[in-house]
Amino acid sequence: MARSKVKLAYITNDAARRVTYKKRKRGMMKKISELSTLCGVDACAIVYNSRQDAHPLDEPEVWPSRMGVERVIEKFRQMPEIDQNRKRMDHADYLTLRIAKEKEKLKKKRHDNNEKEFQLRMHDFMLRNRLPENLSFFDLNNLAYHTDMKLREIDMRLQMLLEKENKEMMMDFASSSGGA
Repeated sequence: MARSKVKLAYITNDAARRVTYKKRKRGMMKKISELSTLCGVDACAIVYNSRQDAHPLDEPEVWPSRMGVERVIEKFRQMPEIDQNRKRMDHADYLTLRIAKEKEKLKKKRHDNNEKEFQLRMHDFMLRNRLPENLSFFDLNNLAYHTDMKLREIDMRLQMLLEKENKEMMMDFASSSGGA
């Protein structure tokens, strides 16, 4: 049976929050271990417990070990600062990037839809052998633009075919006159 979507909000019930914390922490540590093993990358995790009943001097939980975490952090610190910050982004940067990508996808989809709509309209126009009466100025302009683009595409294809045919004729002529 499929799980329901978890509401991402602070869990006010103390017992439920502790159980969720333990399960999620265990799951996160397992994922980091799998990432490190499967991909052969250095990874570490540091988890601070912010419970009110936790002792202020409690050590954070680390994976794989304290020395392993220190090694990964030292390796990171030895990298040039420009490399350290190259792929770092905060939540706002991430959302801005995602929005830009989605806008680009939307723009492409709209363009594709316009192309398909034009093709359907052209097919309909050709079947009826006339334009509908209710086309707006914008629609007619758009139709003229797409028609012009298709005509240019046809002209380019014709030009390529003519050039190919001329080359073939020249090669046939050269081979027939050279062999005699």
